[in-house]
Amino acid sequence: MKINCRNKLRKILITILLIPVVGILIVILNYRMISFVAAGNIYTDSSKLPFHETTLVLGAGSSLEGLWENDSFNHRMEAAAAVYDAGKTKKIIVSGMSNREFYNEPNDMKAALLLAGIPTHVIYPDHGGVRTWNSVERAQNYYKCKSVIIISQADQLERALFIARCINLDAIGLAADPLHYKHRYWSFREYLARVKCTLDYFEYRIRNL
Repeated sequence: MKINCRNKLRKILITILLIPVVGILIVILNYRMISFVAAGNIYTDSSKLPFHETTLVLGAGSSLEGLWENDSFNHRMEAAAAVYDAGKTKKIIVSGMSNREFYNEPNDMKAALLLAGIPTHVIYPDHGGVRTWNSVERAQNYYKCKSVIIISQADQLERALFIARCINLDAIGLAADPLHYKHRYWSFREYLARVKCTLDYFEYRIRNL
């Protein structure tokens, strides 16, 4: 009887230990899968991009907590201006959040692009880009894009290209400087964001059955 109890206890302990291990493996495999899907569609030189009518710039605030300059924002704006100046696009959608009185990503991005010399009629602020999935899906459904160049940092860009693939939107990406995402916090955040992205995919498939 004691042996049976010990065996049962051992099995319970093994199961308890295995659950987080399996969970971590799933998260890692999911991260790799999204990178694999995006592979081959990311450029680092705007001059080598094929022409696309529309460019989608994913949201970022111009400052961090209203105090420090946001490098990822600056790199995205520089990349977007370079794409337009190289004659690779005619329309730029700046998509992001504007959910607080003094926080408005689309307006910040538009202002930065205007300062960079981009004509105002080229820039389309999208205030519905609450998340990456929303930004990409709205480019297709609201702005009626058939194909886009997507601009962001490397990790988020892979996720955006995965989303585009999921919804059958033809997309390529231009990687802005990835320095900002080398911080451990952002790397951890991206793992979680990719889990949510995969869940969004299943939700999208159910909505479109």
